[in-house]
Amino acid sequence: MAGDTLKKWLIPLTALGLSALLGGCFLLPKEADAPALPLVTPFAGAEYSTAAVTRGDIALEVKVSFTYSPTRREDLRFGVPDRPYGAVYVSAGDEVRAGDLLAELDTTAEASAAEATEAELERLRIHLEAARRGLEIALEEEALLGGYSTVSSDARRSDVDYYTSAIAIREKQLAEQTEALESLRLYAPMDGTVTYAKAINESSRSGRSETVVTVTDSSSAVFVARTADWALFPEGESFLVETQDGEYLCVARDPALFGLSAELLSGDQKNVCLELLDEEVPEGSVRGEVRLTLDRREDVLLLPERAVFTVGDRSYVYHEDATGLKSALEVKCGLRSGSYVEIVSGLEEGEYVIVG
Repeated sequence: MAGDTLKKWLIPLTALGLSALLGGCFLLPKEADAPALPLVTPFAGAEYSTAAVTRGDIALEVKVSFTYSPTRREDLRFGVPDRPYGAVYVSAGDEVRAGDLLAELDTTAEASAAEATEAELERLRIHLEAARRGLEIALEEEALLGGYSTVSSDARRSDVDYYTSAIAIREKQLAEQTEALESLRLYAPMDGTVTYAKAINESSRSGRSETVVTVTDSSSAVFVARTADWALFPEGESFLVETQDGEYLCVARDPALFGLSAELLSGDQKNVCLELLDEEVPEGSVRGEVRLTLDRREDVLLLPERAVFTVGDRSYVYHEDATGLKSALEVKCGLRSGSYVEIVSGLEEGEYVIVG
């Protein structure tokens, strides 16, 4: 009897338990859609820092390093191999003026040929003058005698044409000889000081790439850089070079003026030369820096660059809500300076984002 009573109670309790269990399934929350970016809930012991969205100015700058060179230097070479020397007219320490003859190879043959051509030109010019005078006389006689003359004007005209043509040929020849002669001579390219002069003797012969004389212009001082940002330094514009000793006002010049190549070098780089305008110049070897502002924004929202990460072409920050849940929040970025980034939209001033 007692067993029957227990069964009567167990059946309803079992049914009630199953009912409660099944009913509990319907009380579970509806499965949420997967977020586009992960949600991260901080766990016990998690450490991270935050950064506030602030308002301020941001600038995009380029810094180019320069090395100071106190002189303009020219190494002079003949570029003609295995020719005997004529003379080197200067020594180290000599002051020279632009255009001064500094050295020459043996020019005996070239000078003799040019002298002979000049003498021949002088003779031809005398004959041309006589032929022209003869033509004038013949034309005057023909005019007086009604077309008749003891000397034909046609013959005199032929003499004029011949000597004119002969002179043109000799003048061209002399120009070529003079050019060949000048290629065997070295002239000072500027006012300056001779800092090197080759010592020669009777048996010395030239080499194609050897330096014969070096002239230095100590009055010209320049900062030099080899950089891919060469287009930011147009010739004639002024720039401020910052050094440890102070700031120096300079102007961009053609590198060729300082004996440097103005052509494109490896890695899209070019030489940039900034000539000093200040009377006071640095002493010794000095390095300087030019800062150029390419873009600037004022009174904008800012975040540290490390607080923003990129997925594809979109930018995000990790944002923490009131429950402590971190979520990825998309933001629109503007100017980047390397340390800070401009926040165009997605956050407000004073909000905090998670860094690290």
